[in-house]
Amino acid sequence: MHTPALRALGRYRALPEMVGWPALLIALGARAPFAMVPLGAMTALTASSGSVATGGLATGIISVSAALVSPLIGRWADRRGQRLVLLLLTPASAFALAALYAVAHLRGPLPALVPACVAVGATTLPIGSFTRARWVGITRTPHELATAFSYESMADELTFVLGPALVGVAASAATPDAPLLIAIALVLLATLPFATSAPGTPPPDADAPDRSRTPRPAIAQVLAAAAPALIVMIGIGCLFGSTQAATTARAEALGAPGSAGLVYALMGIGSAVMSLFVVVLPEAFRLPARILTGGLGISLLISLVARQEGLWATGLGLTAVGAFVGPTMVTAFSLAERLTPRGGVSVAMTSMSASVTVGVSLGSAVGGALAAAHGPAAAYGMGAVTGAVIAIAPLVAWALHRPSGGVPGRHRTQVG
Repeated sequence: MHTPALRALGRYRALPEMVGWPALLIALGARAPFAMVPLGAMTALTASSGSVATGGLATGIISVSAALVSPLIGRWADRRGQRLVLLLLTPASAFALAALYAVAHLRGPLPALVPACVAVGATTLPIGSFTRARWVGITRTPHELATAFSYESMADELTFVLGPALVGVAASAATPDAPLLIAIALVLLATLPFATSAPGTPPPDADAPDRSRTPRPAIAQVLAAAAPALIVMIGIGCLFGSTQAATTARAEALGAPGSAGLVYALMGIGSAVMSLFVVVLPEAFRLPARILTGGLGISLLISLVARQEGLWATGLGLTAVGAFVGPTMVTAFSLAERLTPRGGVSVAMTSMSASVTVGVSLGSAVGGALAAAHGPAAAYGMGAVTGAVIAIAPLVAWALHRPSGGVPGRHRTQVG
């Protein structure tokens, strides 16, 4: 006899039935280059310039450029369809990465570095956001959509762990700028097939057969509607950035700086595994309540990590933190989809990914300063604060939508 949990996990069988295994594998591969680029750029530019500050500047410019342009790419996809957008941006992305590689390999001056980094960031393809937008148009029930979002979060976390690891292996086995060459190859080999498989037109809106008379919501309108979910994602990004800074500082203080990446990756592994189990949560456990629970769990557990002294205990604690991060991310994407006005799903999904990038930059900067001034426990403390902010965000969503109980999404009728 199958338990309810096993039946819920069995829903994952429907995903390859809807799109096919090749599409799932292509989408997974298409994520890889963009998981490699931030650390790859830092590694290449630090080695070529001899300055960690230059490598950090390159990564910062790429991240900020991607965050600013992503919603515009999403709006473009909402209006013209993903296929056109991807077919134009994919070769542009490969060219931008080639320019950045040339700057690093030839030890180009700063005036050449800045535009190359801006171009890389501006042409960063939000693969995870686009796949989520596709699932919104493909899935038929809230259960199927929740299952798809759980799978997508697992895929994001998997590439989040494996991408930097591939950078480390390539840089160690070949040259510091080799990861950028691998990223270019993956863009052409994996992202181009992903582009050709994209829908040629925007998905039709439910209850709106005549799309020509259904204006797309303004970007500002989409951002305002999805604000609670965006706050959650900014908080998760801050958690990532501050935790990375804190773990790096703790590993250095313990005389094992090379272990920082492996210890930090345990949070991603815990997050990826638990993302898959979101489907077993009962419907009575509403989205705001799930985020509230996740935020409080993150805040409590990261506070316990701050009190640890060894790397083994830190790693175990971060794995436990990840167990709350993954389901919270899945739920945040579901909340964004429910809050987003019709015709703005690509803007919302790309904005969610951009919010993580903004949060990581903020968390890295503030967390790094706290770790330098007060030690790693202070940087972990920032993660505890962001967990509390995450917990508050769904209460805002509930307050905003309580009068009607409804939201303009496609599959569902209420937030909480």
